[in-house]
Amino acid sequence: MNKYLALLMKIHIHPLLWLMGGIAVITAHFQQLLLLFCIVLIHELGHAVTALFFSWRIKQILLLPFGGVAEVEEHGNRPFREELLVTLAGPAQHIWLLGTGFVLWEAGMISDDTWQLWARYNVTICAVNLLPIWPLDGGKLLFLALTRCFPFEKAHKQMVIGSVIALFLWIAGIFFIAPSQLDLWVIALFLFISLWKEWKQRRYVLMRFLLERYYGKKGDYQKWQPIKVEETEPVQKVLQRFYRCQKHSIIVVKNKKEQIILDESEVLHAFFAERQTNEAIGNLLYV
Repeated sequence: MNKYLALLMKIHIHPLLWLMGGIAVITAHFQQLLLLFCIVLIHELGHAVTALFFSWRIKQILLLPFGGVAEVEEHGNRPFREELLVTLAGPAQHIWLLGTGFVLWEAGMISDDTWQLWARYNVTICAVNLLPIWPLDGGKLLFLALTRCFPFEKAHKQMVIGSVIALFLWIAGIFFIAPSQLDLWVIALFLFISLWKEWKQRRYVLMRFLLERYYGKKGDYQKWQPIKVEETEPVQKVLQRFYRCQKHSIIVVKNKKEQIILDESEVLHAFFAERQTNEAIGNLLYV
């Protein structure tokens, strides 16, 4: 089976979208439901097809009322350019979708009402997804930007905190501007739950990132990043200073003098294979 056609087997519909579908059936808004479903599906397939092009491992494609989530088995060690393109591939679909809808409307093939709905849904879904809130596309772009400046673990923590701040600002906007918009409150609740889960799993996120490094998952290591550490610093703390897409050398310092340089693979081996999580990094020099 063609790998792109196989993506269709990975599509799952979130209960929120089923709920909206049920409401559409009750209220006879079939056209709105169909338009919404098509836009969400194409948006998410944009992410998935681009990820597959780069040979990413795709777990599932989850469709939501305002977009979706393409869950992948890649954990921060892919080249920066790949992650950027995969993230932008979803919002980019709205450009040609709007263009196609406009051409069909100009040709008289769709009604004014259908064109207005199509344009409004595309603009709204794209705008919501670009909010800097995890797991929206804007939140992923925020995370990518932070990983360019900070170690992976710190960037992830700041991304979650930044997302929470942006979410509360958005909730305040809903409260003052559109308090009766139930769909916006449902989206806000979903985002809050997603961020709460992401915060709870932050150590697991770091472990997946480090495990891929340990088992040889190579990114585009364009920089060599030395890390200076005191000999008493625990191995686990040293690993929290690892950057994405950068190769590390660990310079151990004792009495303000550089002792020896360790390769990152040695530190990863001590952590995962020998379970020396709280061992002082200086002790690795004498093993």
